[in-house]
Amino acid sequence: MADAWTRITDSIVPSVYANYAFEAHVQSLEIFQAGVLYSDPEITAKLSMGGRTVDMPGWKDLGNDSSEPVNDDPSDSIELKKMGTRREVAARNIRAQSWGFADLTAILAGDDPVKRAVDAQTEYWQRANKKMIIATLQGVIADNIANDSGDMVLDTGISITDEDAIDAAYLQGDRAGDFKVWWMHSKQMKMLKKADLIDFIPSSEQGGVLIPTYMGFRCVADDDLPIATSKYTSFLMKQRAVQWNELPVTGDGGPLEFDRKPRQGHGGGVTEMVGRRHVVPHVPGTRFLDASTAGEFATDAELALAANWDRTASSVKSMTFVAVRTTEA
Repeated sequence: MADAWTRITDSIVPSVYANYAFEAHVQSLEIFQAGVLYSDPEITAKLSMGGRTVDMPGWKDLGNDSSEPVNDDPSDSIELKKMGTRREVAARNIRAQSWGFADLTAILAGDDPVKRAVDAQTEYWQRANKKMIIATLQGVIADNIANDSGDMVLDTGISITDEDAIDAAYLQGDRAGDFKVWWMHSKQMKMLKKADLIDFIPSSEQGGVLIPTYMGFRCVADDDLPIATSKYTSFLMKQRAVQWNELPVTGDGGPLEFDRKPRQGHGGGVTEMVGRRHVVPHVPGTRFLDASTAGEFATDAELALAANWDRTASSVKSMTFVAVRTTEA
């Protein structure tokens, strides 16, 4: 892909508008405040050890064997049961993005695009990280359909209804009550609102926004969620459903690096800006196989591939989310 520069034609010069505001991005970032993400200090510590993945060995549950009555026979020893192990593997991701600015842009526009881009870094990386999380969830679901009989997926084949959340939660049987957040596309939210099924509760902040809920689930509308041939995928999630770990970028360039090119723009000068992040998103109960990754780190498209994931949890009840697929007009 060819380099792209923010040029005079990309800005509004004062001859037309005296002042203009930086266009805020309209994508939802609410999933970051809904309690779905959490950090694991153990993984953060392992990140400093190098490698493309992070190994997380763990123990399986003790199982559901019935307890046994005791007796007074010294020769009758109770049979020992072993405690199984499982190996989870998280995918390390070191990501970057870059922007270019011609000096003449700031002179004629009367505003500094570099400063605005710096100010927008937090929200940009929130959106980029969210897409990485969505791709990871897609990959886990793709593997589940391919290798685990799709026991994490409710595919209705029709528009969303008032029973879908119940049916999806009960994919985990008696653990259905663990789900707290429904992350859905705005078209799915619209259909539930039209059916008068969405309630609103005030946030903890006085005078804060009202939070949409459905049957006790916090509803988060997000148009970045997957759409394929009019099929919309939403996610019913437990609290702390996704581990999100991040390390400071400690290389020479750091998390935000600038480079001046004084001869470009025919001497007018340009500034290049590169942002970097070092993160590990992980769904508990899964293993990143790294089976279909072209580079050192997986792209979002590669994170969404079934070939790169395997479920290590012994039961679907141990998984932290399920998917709901509906068809919206």
